[in-house]
Amino acid sequence: MQIDYLILSLTGRCNLACAYCYNGSGRPGADMKPGVLARAFALAASGSGPLHVQLTGGEPALVPELILQAADLAAGLKRACSLAVQTNATCLTPELADLFRDRFIQVGVSLDGPPGIQEKLRGRAGDTLAGLQLLEAAGVPFRVTAVLTAANTAGLDKLVLLLAGFGQARGIGLDLLVTKGRAAGPDSPRPPDPEKLEHGLRAMAAALEAVNSRRQNPLRLREQDMAIAALTGFKRKDFCLAAAGRSLAVAPDGRLFACSQTMGDERFGAGTVWEPQPERPGRLRGLALENSSCGNCPFEENCPGDCPSRLLYNRRRDRLLACTLYRALLPADRPGKASKIHNRGETK
Repeated sequence: MQIDYLILSLTGRCNLACAYCYNGSGRPGADMKPGVLARAFALAASGSGPLHVQLTGGEPALVPELILQAADLAAGLKRACSLAVQTNATCLTPELADLFRDRFIQVGVSLDGPPGIQEKLRGRAGDTLAGLQLLEAAGVPFRVTAVLTAANTAGLDKLVLLLAGFGQARGIGLDLLVTKGRAAGPDSPRPPDPEKLEHGLRAMAAALEAVNSRRQNPLRLREQDMAIAALTGFKRKDFCLAAAGRSLAVAPDGRLFACSQTMGDERFGAGTVWEPQPERPGRLRGLALENSSCGNCPFEENCPGDCPSRLLYNRRRDRLLACTLYRALLPADRPGKASKIHNRGETK
């Protein structure tokens, strides 16, 4: 089994109740057993080439002993291994920050905007900011991921300005809302309007340019880098390793899935850590971003694409927001064709 990307959901528990969580509600006591964690590493150990391990949840900082075990298991692998953790930062401690720094664990923080927006969408905004300050004091580089909804697109430039005060901040990733789990409910924030999204993204790009002109370590915007790379000829065969069939997500109880966003969806089950069936999640392969206006798009010849699980779960209009995202983030000196194209009427 060739696994290049291993996602470990260390716990189903979470101390927040994000309004759009695609995992739904966590289950009390649903922590990964040490034996399941060890078995997951054993499955990935047999591959060749570099391995990336993503620690997630729930909230992984609730089980620091499992983060330490994962770091020890990663260090013992014969293949090169990088380790990352995705956290809401509210439960971080000086001990965890030291562990991240000393074991070179990459840190991603879920942050949707300035404090008011963060409080509305996730809660405990003050604790998240305290967690960022803890990482800053410990010298731990971090990146943030924001979920794009109608509630936060107008504040994306303010997110950049907030991060400008953190020397250890390295970048921002933008995830479109996935309408799965709690996000499929009637009370979840809605996906953004295309025109408002474009406006918010352009304001964000302008703020980034201004901030980075004064920073030693620039803040990278993941989707802007992807857009520029696509225009300059970089081609990717698959959007992600899940689409290529080289990703495996492990639930706390040891069940296997294609990726973290399909976790719990038995259509994408791949057995268990004890009896893996890696051929089953192949349904994610072949899902591609398609738009009726592709012929007028600067990315017509080389589209950056979109997450296949988002394409799977979202309605057509929501899926096409990825087109708005890439087009809006093109720098002014790289407009390409018809840089301002909206998705009106794409409601199927």
